[in-house]
Amino acid sequence: MLTMHRIDEHQIKLKEWIEEGVKDLRVTGLSGSARAYCLAGLLLELERPCLVVLPTAKEAKKFLRELGFFLPEGWTRGEVGERRLYAFPIYDISPLKGLSPHREIVSQRLEALYALASEKAPVVVTSAEALIFRILPKKEMMASVDLLQVGEEVDREKLLRRLEASGFQRASLVEERGDYSVRGGVIDLFPPLYNNPLRVEFLGDKVESLRLFDPLSQRSLRSLKEAIVLPANEIIMGEGNVQRARSMGRLPALMKEWGSFPGQEAWLKHFYEHLDTVFDYVPNQGLLFIVDDLQVEKEL
Repeated sequence: MLTMHRIDEHQIKLKEWIEEGVKDLRVTGLSGSARAYCLAGLLLELERPCLVVLPTAKEAKKFLRELGFFLPEGWTRGEVGERRLYAFPIYDISPLKGLSPHREIVSQRLEALYALASEKAPVVVTSAEALIFRILPKKEMMASVDLLQVGEEVDREKLLRRLEASGFQRASLVEERGDYSVRGGVIDLFPPLYNNPLRVEFLGDKVESLRLFDPLSQRSLRSLKEAIVLPANEIIMGEGNVQRARSMGRLPALMKEWGSFPGQEAWLKHFYEHLDTVFDYVPNQGLLFIVDDLQVEKEL
């Protein structure tokens, strides 16, 4: 146990203990934003995946802002490969109301899960409540990720079916996450991970160009050599998943043949043989930081 008085000195000691594999370290003597300051100093020195747990969603949101203040801007606002700080929020609506959460919330959750599963040293901030709910299996999540590369051959119709199955909604104009549109040989879509939507231009079945663009002006911002397309929903409407859901019982009449429907998150367990937790996405070398552990235990 360390009681913090001189933060910089003890940050060095904490880092040494973590790298030596010491388990169950406890830090006391910190309050308010000093906790985020202390952790930010550690994170700058650690190249390990980290899951940070706060007692409540409100506290997690506040702590995320504080961490972002003390960390480099690229950690919070950078594009793919630059960003390291993510939020894993709870749904903003009860699953019993027959409505789906805001798509921005869903995107944040998917971004955090993908980062934990695939990036070298992501930092994910969440709450006790978000931890207790089962989520889509890691295997299903990673199998639904598409990598588009300039110059590759892509079956456009198959790509569009995959977008529909993974929760994207067709729109006349792409404005928010989870939208996609088709205009001749151009597919616009707004996948998680990116701050702006993506324009995919085809020449036949060949990807001619990949560009990020401004959703308001529709002007191109920059070109990409490759783009990662995450699913836009935690329920992947693949053929096997839909058949399983139908075999388990009566689904809402709002459900289309293969498309999504409002409130589908409440039916999550119908679509998968088993469900995972956030911890299933954290690599073996990952670190768990619990802020105010007694209150976290109470909330759980």
